[in-house]
Amino acid sequence: MPEEKLINKDEVRGLLLLVLVFVSVVGGRQLGNYYASYQEMTQLKVLFEVTEEELSRYINSIIDGETPELKVGLIIASPNMDNSADIVTSTPDYVNRWLVGLTVSPLVVNQPEASDVELEMLIEETLIDEALYDFPKEKISYISYMDRLMSLDIEDVEGFKSIVEANVEEYGGEVKITFRGRVHMHLLFLDTWLPYEVTRYPIVSAPYLRYADSGWVSFTEGLVSSMSVDEGGYVVVDFRNPTRLHSLSEEVTCQLFRVGEDEPVLSISKTVSVPPSTDGQYTFSFRFEEAGDYFYRVWSGDRLLVEGEQVLSIE
Repeated sequence: MPEEKLINKDEVRGLLLLVLVFVSVVGGRQLGNYYASYQEMTQLKVLFEVTEEELSRYINSIIDGETPELKVGLIIASPNMDNSADIVTSTPDYVNRWLVGLTVSPLVVNQPEASDVELEMLIEETLIDEALYDFPKEKISYISYMDRLMSLDIEDVEGFKSIVEANVEEYGGEVKITFRGRVHMHLLFLDTWLPYEVTRYPIVSAPYLRYADSGWVSFTEGLVSSMSVDEGGYVVVDFRNPTRLHSLSEEVTCQLFRVGEDEPVLSISKTVSVPPSTDGQYTFSFRFEEAGDYFYRVWSGDRLLVEGEQVLSIE
């Protein structure tokens, strides 16, 4: 009968210790990787994407008495991203770590998820609505939007209209809209809230340049009320762009009339372009060959900006 070999207790202890060390190393490694992923998630940036056209439609629908939904997009991206255009040129850190994990070591890279959205909407610094929107968890892709539809509950519609109308008048059809809030982020059993804020300046009514001032100007004497026959000069017209973000361009026509006549003796058209929140000055040259009194009209499209404010005597 063969002799049974007794198991050495020291060998068992050594084997158990080896297994324990292996489990500790692998478990600690995964745990460290998990918390590193969480720290990366807390550093991600939320890009709240909404177009000016969508906002214009939304605001005008409310003014018309409708209850529209606002379509927005959310992008959870790396901190160095500034807009959705960067999404095709920049890769989040957790994706880079996933690629490294595939080629170098068997690390599990957990993809973060997003769910609820806190939202505040302000018009010209006035809080219009705030709400918490419950959305199911959705894994974050670094190459696509999360589309959301939000129904804002604006209780004081008349106050909303009043703010919009006042600022449309002041800023040439433009309104300042700010969205701010937080997005609920998840990584297994850990979670955090990532803040966001974005400001848009939608146009809710047709913008136009504002007429500021005008006058007759001589090439040699500045502003004048009389000139000599065949002496060159010009009408100078000052414009103002009241918007804060949009450059405006209009086709402007200056018509020069002799007092008592209905047909202009000269008509000059120019494309006038003025950057936002800026004054612009344009000139319309002339040279009269006959003595008499003259006046001008300045048009932008079918809008008469100025007529006959000053009369120029040609002697």
